[in-house]
Parts: sequence; C-alpha cells; structure tokens
Amino acid sequence: MKTTISFNHERAKQYAVDLFNVDTNVYSSDKKAEALLILIGLDTALRVSDLLRLKFTDVDGNGNPTVTAYVSKKKRQEIKPITSTTLRLLEIYKTHCIEHHGYISESIFFNYKKEQLYTRQWTHKRLNLANDNGKLGRKVNVAGAHSLRRTAGANVFEKTKDLRDVQFLMGHDRLSQTEHYLKLDQTQALERLAKIYQ
Repeated sequence: MKTTISFNHERAKQYAVDLFNVDTNVYSSDKKAEALLILIGLDTALRVSDLLRLKFTDVDGNGNPTVTAYVSKKKRQEIKPITSTTLRLLEIYKTHCIEHHGYISESIFFNYKKEQLYTRQWTHKRLNLANDNGKLGRKVNVAGAHSLRRTAGANVFEKTKDLRDVQFLMGHDRLSQTEHYLKLDQTQALERLAKIYQ
C-alpha cells in the first residue's frame, strides 16, 4: 500500500477558503462542506473518520477556538486548535444551512440531499479531484483523505521545528511515531536539501 503525501498547506487552505466562498446555487452546500473538511483537517490533523463525525457542539469559539473530537483509534477525547478563519466559516455555514435547508443538522458534515453523513469515499474523491487539478499545490502522486493529516503535521513542524508540538497535534503516544510520520515525505526533504547544497 502506497503512503499518502502531504499537500502544500497554504495552497490547500486558500483553495478551501475560495471554494467556500464560491457564489453558486449548484452544490453550494457540498462545496462549503468540502471546504470546511479541508480547513478543519488542516487545523486539527484529525483522521477523516473522526472529522466526519464532528458536531457543531464540538466547536468552542471562546478564547482560542478549539474542537473537541473523539479519536476512535485512541478511544479518547482530544482537544485540537482551529483557526479564527475556520471558526468564522463554520458560523457562516450554519446560516447557510438554515437559509437553504430550513434547519441545521447537529453534524457538521451532514449531506442534506442524502440525509446522511458524507463518507470517506466522498472525501477521498473530492481531494483527489482537487489534487489532480493542481488546486492543492504541486500535484502529488498518492493523494487522499490522510494527506490532510500529513499536511497538518508538516505545517506545524515547518513553523515550530518542534517535534513535540507535532506529536501533540497528531495525538501520537511516542515521539518516534512522529519522527517516522514526518520522514515519509522524503521527496520534499531531498528537494530542500538539494537547494541547500547548490
């Protein structure tokens, strides 16, 4: 099984914000949900199965915005930070749901047309399409829902250079897990090293 590769964090984030703000009546709820999935995934590094189960009540906008999620792999609740941009778009999405559907589901990633949660397959398909169209930065060979998690971890490490921050965000029990997780994207590391040596 091939390992998913991380996206370009800034490009993925900008794509999600732009997608959320697309002014269209066709699939507008789907596009906003896809955008929120990307943004929350980039913020929290949650696995897609945990992301898709999030409820609006899991979001705390007081002080530093956070999401409290049940992490099924660890069988525990974890608190993850989200950006003020993500929080603002979540609030706008609530208004959108009332205006377009007449109510708000308790679940953030509720498909109002099918009256069920969006699926992992839907997530994987949407992210692959965005990757294939170059919307998430340089096209990667193996993209998928797990790419959001990898992108979140790589972004925190790039900004803090502290493996413990990444470990906390990812919910890893051991630092060695985090080290192994980050070194999987060897192509990008080799490209960065090549630039240093030139």
